[in-house]
Amino acid sequence: MSSTPPPRKEVLDELLLEFSNLKAYADALRQQIELTANILTELALSKSSLEEIKARGGEGEVLVHVGAGNYIRVQLHALNNVIMGVGAGFSVEKSVSDAIAEMETRIRQGQEQSLKLQEQYGKVSQRLAQLQEQIDSIYARLEATGQA
Repeated sequence: MSSTPPPRKEVLDELLLEFSNLKAYADALRQQIELTANILTELALSKSSLEEIKARGGEGEVLVHVGAGNYIRVQLHALNNVIMGVGAGFSVEKSVSDAIAEMETRIRQGQEQSLKLQEQYGKVSQRLAQLQEQIDSIYARLEATGQA
C-alpha cells in the first residue's frame, strides 16, 4: 500500500486550522503578558509605598488609594505592621520589612513569569510567520491552477 500525499487544498485547510489555533494561543499569551505587566506595576507601587512608610518610621501623612483614582490623606502613628493579601481571599499581618521582602519575591516571580510568557509568545509568533508563508505559497499555487 502506498500512501499518496494529500491534495494541496487539504494541506491548505490543515495549515489554516493550525494557524487559527496558534493565533488564538498567541492572543491568550499576549493577554497574560499584559496582565503580568499590570500586576508587576501594582507590586512595584506597593513596594515603593511600603518603603516610604518604613523610611518615615511608620509616622507621617500618606495618601491612601480608595479606588477609582480617589485618595484620602491618612496620618500614620507608629505603623509597624501591614495586612497583606496572600491569595484566595485570605490576608495575613506582617511587619513592614517582611511585607517589603514579600513584594520583592513576588516581583521576581512575576518577572520570571513575564520572561517565560514572552519567550513562548516569540516562538508562537515565529511559527505563525512560517505558517503564513506556507499558506500564501500554497494559495498562490492553487489560485494559479484554478483550484482556489
